[in-house]
Amino acid sequence: APAPFWDAYMKLYLLTPALVNVALNYKICVEQGLPLHPTYYFEVSEKSRFQAHYPPLMVDHANRVFLDSIAAARAVYALGDDALAALKRFRKGLPEILRGFVYANAKDKYTWRASNPKWIQSLADSVTASFRPAAVVGAAHGSILSGLVFAELVAAPLYFVRFSMFKRNDQDPILAESDRAHLAAFREGPVLLFDEDVAKGTTLTRFEEVMKPLFREAHTGSVLRHVLSPCRPEFTGHAWSD
Repeated sequence: APAPFWDAYMKLYLLTPALVNVALNYKICVEQGLPLHPTYYFEVSEKSRFQAHYPPLMVDHANRVFLDSIAAARAVYALGDDALAALKRFRKGLPEILRGFVYANAKDKYTWRASNPKWIQSLADSVTASFRPAAVVGAAHGSILSGLVFAELVAAPLYFVRFSMFKRNDQDPILAESDRAHLAAFREGPVLLFDEDVAKGTTLTRFEEVMKPLFREAHTGSVLRHVLSPCRPEFTGHAWSD
């Protein structure tokens, strides 16, 4: 294929997760009472929360925008006939303030490595050889790209909960009542709790501790796992060492 094709392909692959990234940031700000800022991703703490108060209709709409962002991103990755329609629905529902939000993502070599489709496919093969997920729940923001691809490969519903211990200093997954209500539909499981990489494994370990009680059956998975990590997800796409 000509070079412009691959340039367009890479741009599509790398920028599509921005839809979910920005929508999740907006949802977090509205639900946690944080200021709306186009470029800054706030830390969520007892000191920072509920500085602002947003009406219930705005909170409900923020959740709809978030769910629509996942649907639109998945449609784009699937290159389905409904991709343009999904993008139009997503764009139509965007509040004016969100149109100026900027996709920001700190560099992370392990998150980048975990975006390799070959290893995401390997994880999908490993999981589906054992069970079919009723849902995939990813620790965001890092797991968004690989989570979108993985969910398409295993044909499962997808949801993200913000949990960024090292980039945003989250001590626990940021769970709102809306998250619990949405995930209640998958209570029986089996659910895959997903992070894109496991280096030390601190994030996935804590994610499992908090999220697993929400489901009768839940398993853990990651695209990458460092061979020296004390954390051992039940399913891994690729083990690496530096």
